[in-house]
Parts: sequence; C-alpha cells; structure tokens
Amino acid sequence: DWNARDDRRRSCALDGKHSGYSSRDEETTDSVRVYARFADGKIDRLGALSATCPVQSNTAIQDLGTPAVDDSARWLTALATGQNLDANTHERLAHDSLAALAIHRGEVAHDALVNIARRATLKDSRKQAVFWLARLRGREGAQIATSIMFNDADAWMREHAAFSVSQSISPTADKDLIRLANTDANANVRAHAWFSLAMTKCPATEAAIETALRKETDRNVREQAIFALSQLPDERAPRALIK
Repeated sequence: DWNARDDRRRSCALDGKHSGYSSRDEETTDSVRVYARFADGKIDRLGALSATCPVQSNTAIQDLGTPAVDDSARWLTALATGQNLDANTHERLAHDSLAALAIHRGEVAHDALVNIARRATLKDSRKQAVFWLARLRGREGAQIATSIMFNDADAWMREHAAFSVSQSISPTADKDLIRLANTDANANVRAHAWFSLAMTKCPATEAAIETALRKETDRNVREQAIFALSQLPDERAPRALIK
C-alpha cells in the first residue's frame, strides 16, 4: 500500500476488509509470497504480494518455506476452480487465486489459466482468466485472449476478451480490434471493440471509426464508436469529435 500524500510505502494489512491489486511503473519483483488465511481449518482469504512487501497481520504468520512452483500452481488452480470450497468464499478466492496463478512461472500455471479461460463453467472465472492471460502472460497469453475474442460462442465473453486484448502487449491488438469492430455479428461486441481500440491509443483509431460510421447501421454501435473517440488522449479526442 502507498501513502498518497508523501508517496511512502506502508505495510499491507492482510486482515483489512478491503484489499486489491495495483501497480506502479517503477515497482518490479522477481519473486512473490502467497499469503493464505485459515479459519476453522478452511481457507478464507488469499493474496500474492512481492516478497519484499512489508505486511501486517492480526495473527502470527507461519512460514511454510518455498514450495515447488508447479506444486504451488496446482494448489492455486484447485482454489480457482472451487475444489473443496463453499459457495460463500468461492468467488473471492477464485479471483485472488487466479491473480496469483497469473504471476507464477511455468507451464502448469499457464495451462491452468488457458483451461479455465476456455472451459470453466462459471463465466466470471473465465473472464478473470482471460484478463490475466492477456495482461500478464506475454504474447502467448495475448494470442489466446485474441482467439477467444474472435471465436468464443458467448458474445459477452468476446466483448470482455476485446477489453483484455487492449490491455495486452499483442503487436496486432489494434488491427484485431478494428477487425472485430467491423465484423462481429453482435452489436454490443462491435460497440465495445471500438471503445477497447481507443484504450490502445492506436493512431489509426480515428480513421477506422470514421470509415465504420459510413456503413454501420446499428444506432448504439454508432453512438459508442463516437463515444470511443472521446477517450482518445490529449487533443486527439476534441479534434476527432469536431470532425
């Protein structure tokens, strides 16, 4: 955690009611610690932090040593897929374990994320896995998210994958989003693809949307494409909207 007033690092409160993941451009790490809290023999909270991150806890922290990376990934996969969890804790732990899984090295972690992204029963688990694949698993993860963006049968998932691809390092993200915005059969997906394209700050956004507006017939898609122009950085937004 960070003090917004003086930008000094503070300890992360492991028992706090509100917590989440954030990043700072100058912060990097090559190792993490996974903190798991148990109550009555059952896990009820989990978080992955930099190994150098200072933490605070209301109870003593027991160091279990350094497990093999693949063993750790398999344990997190079991949590992410809801094995041995009750419904009350499943959603939160699924989110946190997928985030932790995404920063694990190795093929076991990668394959687990891909399997959940493509085949998980719960849509929200698929959504989280697609995002983390695109955001943290390099070009290979971005390619999988792109495949889901074009080929998944669920329009909602294609829409979410479009946003995820916009947050990836895919070298073809802009071209792929333009193609999706022009070709997907679902109007909501096309509309969201234009917004996601604007998030990439792609130099071709204005021309692509201008061309699309000449042929797009769905009113909502047209409105959302124009709104996407308003999200462009600096002076690009007002120039595009005035034009």
